[in-house]
Amino acid sequence: MRIKVFTLFPEMLRPMLGESILGRAIAAGHLQVELIDIREYSTDKHRNTDDYPFGGGAGMVMSAQPIVDAFAANLPGDFRGKRIYLSPRGRTLTQKVVEELAREEALVLLCGHYEGVDQRALDTVIDEELSIGDYVLTGGELGALVVIDAVSRLIPGVLGSDESSEDESFTTGLLEYPQYTRPADFRGQKVPEVLLGGNHADIVAWRREQALELTLERRPELLETAPLTDADRDMLDRLKRAREIEAATPGLLRQGLQAADAFPKAWFAAFVPEENRKAARKQCFSGRRHVGWLWQAFSMGFIPDFAEGEGALERWRANPPESCWLYLPGERLLYRVDGAFEPPLESFILADEALTRTLVGTGKPGKGPYGVEST
Repeated sequence: MRIKVFTLFPEMLRPMLGESILGRAIAAGHLQVELIDIREYSTDKHRNTDDYPFGGGAGMVMSAQPIVDAFAANLPGDFRGKRIYLSPRGRTLTQKVVEELAREEALVLLCGHYEGVDQRALDTVIDEELSIGDYVLTGGELGALVVIDAVSRLIPGVLGSDESSEDESFTTGLLEYPQYTRPADFRGQKVPEVLLGGNHADIVAWRREQALELTLERRPELLETAPLTDADRDMLDRLKRAREIEAATPGLLRQGLQAADAFPKAWFAAFVPEENRKAARKQCFSGRRHVGWLWQAFSMGFIPDFAEGEGALERWRANPPESCWLYLPGERLLYRVDGAFEPPLESFILADEALTRTLVGTGKPGKGPYGVEST
């Protein structure tokens, strides 16, 4: 990728272009950036490049002559690329626009200053105006650096891994998931266990969940255009329901949707004796992620040592654990609850931390809770 930057202050850009990823990309030949000083092309005896605006008003305007002549001297007649003026009135720079620019053979960036550029220069040498955001800067140099940095990341060889540019915020249409590095425990703050387990499928699922939740929380408008699967939409529905529940019930600590999907299997392993598991899987489990499999396991005799009815609820209340798991099967949500917790009226599963005893609320009129002790 070849980029020419037309500016009054080339020294503002040199330090950034000589460091870090951009510096290495230029040194390796993946990226060519040429800085052109517009002032050198001024025909004014004092090398002035600006003048007062016609019609009056505050400030100065960059003159057309130095800009047009600078372009003529530095761009070949057969130039094929995009010529861009960095301007707050231009098209907003997004990742989609960055991807579009990265497909160009070459880019030309014009950095404005003062109150702007004589419109005749723009009409003569510029293809489009581009804005990096809804705010005003003192000049276009910072905007040019933003464009160069964003575009360069999509050029093969600039980043250490092609996945780095494909899996970042906005490239997928979503905000990026949280990142962690060593140590696994930093002053009591631990890395999520899923990232330490080595199961690539679980890691991918966790990252997708995190990206969806962060986008829903911080930039929900991105979800309107992001490429979403049916599984993504299901996850978003669950996340929205989780926010409603957590707003109405302070103190709940959600464990994550991925963990919630796997948790019914943990109960299956804890309460169904090994000799019954094959038959129980065939008859009542079948991978379902709701409380129904547990009811069926009781009624079909696969789980021993349980008490049915209101007595089970009273026994739980008489000896509540210091902390427990709360699983809401209808929403497929899993929470950690500290201290004594009054079971909700709808269907639920409560368990102590070690999964040695569980209280199951059926959510059905006339059907009281089940209390289960592990064997």
